[in-house]
Amino acid sequence: MTQINTKRNQKKYKRNHEIFDRPYGVFFMKMITDYKKLLLISLIVVVFSVGVLGYNYSTTGDILDKSIDFKGGTVASVTVEDSSFDRAFVEGIAKDKIGSVVVRTTSGDYGISIVFESENVITQESISEILDSAAISYDKDNISIQSVGAALGEEFMRQAIMAVVFAFVLMGIIIFMTFKTIVPSVAIISAAAVDILFAMALMVIFNISLSLGTLAALLLLIGYSVDTDILLTTRLIKRKSEGTLDERVSSSMKTGITMTTSAIAAFSILYLVSTSSVLDQIALVIIFGLIADYMTTWFQNVGLLRWYLRDKDKDEEAEEEEEKAKPRYVRRQEKAKNSKSKKRAKSKKGKRK
Repeated sequence: MTQINTKRNQKKYKRNHEIFDRPYGVFFMKMITDYKKLLLISLIVVVFSVGVLGYNYSTTGDILDKSIDFKGGTVASVTVEDSSFDRAFVEGIAKDKIGSVVVRTTSGDYGISIVFESENVITQESISEILDSAAISYDKDNISIQSVGAALGEEFMRQAIMAVVFAFVLMGIIIFMTFKTIVPSVAIISAAAVDILFAMALMVIFNISLSLGTLAALLLLIGYSVDTDILLTTRLIKRKSEGTLDERVSSSMKTGITMTTSAIAAFSILYLVSTSSVLDQIALVIIFGLIADYMTTWFQNVGLLRWYLRDKDKDEEAEEEEEKAKPRYVRRQEKAKNSKSKKRAKSKKGKRK
C-alpha cells in the first residue's frame, strides 16, 4: 500500500513539474517566486489605466464617453441600397444639417444600414435631406428613429453605477464568507476592479462608448475575473495537501490560463463573425478585461497570496516553537483538556440526535 501511494505521489510531482521542464518553465518559476516584481507589474497596469481615464476626464468631462443610452439624444437608422458610399462624406453633410453627430454603418440580413447618433433632435426630413445630398438611394419607409430624454439617460447612468457598486458589495460578502480572511478576499476584489479599470482604459483608447451593451460586458467581467482568482485562492489556502506552494501555483496556472484563453478565443470568434456593432463592442470589452485578468490573477494575486502565506507560515512556525518550549507536563494537561472538551461536544451532539 505504501509503495502504491509513493508511486502516485511521484506521478503527481512529475505532472506538477512538467511546466518547468519546458522552455518557458524558467520564466514561470521566476514569476511565481518573486512576488515583489509581480506586484510591480500590476501597479504599472493600474497607473496606466488611471492615467488614461484621468486624461479622458480632464479633456471631455467624463471618465468614459457615454452613448445616447446614458446622455440622452436621438438614434436614427436607415437601410440603403448601395454600400459604396463614403461614410466620412455623409458624416460631413450630417454635421451641417444636424450639428454634433456620429455616423456609423452596420450590416445585417437586410443589407447595409447607416446609423446617426446625436444629442440633438433628428427628424425623418433631415435624414432624407442628408441622403439626397449624398446621392444615396434609400426607402423612406425604412427610416427608424428612437429618442432618449436627457433625464432618462441620467437615470440610466445612476442605475448603472448602483448596479456595479452592488455587484462588488455582494461579491465581497460572498468571498469573505467563503475564505473568512481579509487579505485573500481583498486580493480577489481588487483583481476584479483592476480588470474593469483596464478594460475601461482600452475603451477610451479604441473609442468605445459606454452603452447598455458595454455596461453588461463590464458586469460580466466581474464574474470572469473572479473565476480564476477563486481557483487560485482555493488551491493555495484550502488545499495545502496537494503539494508545495509552488506546485499549487503552477497547477492553478495551467487550469486558469486555459480557462481564460478559451474565453478569449470564443469572444474573438464572436467579434470576427458578428455583423452587429453592439456585439462587437461587447466582445471587445470582455477581451480587454480577460487580457488584464492574466496580469491581475497571475501577477497581482499570486504576489499578494505568496506574501500573505509567507507571513502566515512564519506565525505558525513561531506558534510551534512556542508550543515546543512549554514544559512537557503543561502540554499533557492541555492535550487532556482538549480531548475532554471534544468528548463533551460529541456527547452533546448524541443527546440532541
